[in-house]
Amino acid sequence: MFWTSYEIENDKDFAKAVNKALEVVDDLQFAFGEIARDFYQSNKATFSNKQGQYPALSQRYQAAKDRRYGRQPILVASGRLRDSLTEKPNQDSILSIGKKSLVMGTKVPYGKYLQLGTKKMPMRKFLFIGPEAGRFGTDRTRGRLERWVGIIETDVSRRLKKKL
Repeated sequence: MFWTSYEIENDKDFAKAVNKALEVVDDLQFAFGEIARDFYQSNKATFSNKQGQYPALSQRYQAAKDRRYGRQPILVASGRLRDSLTEKPNQDSILSIGKKSLVMGTKVPYGKYLQLGTKKMPMRKFLFIGPEAGRFGTDRTRGRLERWVGIIETDVSRRLKKKL
């Protein structure tokens, strides 16, 4: 099975926030659920981005894509990848929320080629939370790191106040 995912180890600042929170509380499921909701919601901006920072498709490929799918944003053809990352989780989505872990991604096989690029196709990254969002992201995805760290901090703070 092929799949593409983004793990927090790829972003040191987010991993640091998670680890710091886990020193204080032993369960981040609520915060991770809120982060997952934001992930799916903010991905809508990425997939509706008609030009964005992505290199233009070749004229030949664009023409073939237009004939088959109609005029769509660069990252959208059949909608399978988009739906796996923007709608409530479906059969192509990867979403696992644990007390101390969060895994989000897609099982769509061609996702890895867009995320990493190939010899013939430049990278069209669609999974990110950190500094790389500046190059590929939209305003909604560029703020993920701050929003997600804020979600964790708010959850931890709320839970600590309850204990007092």
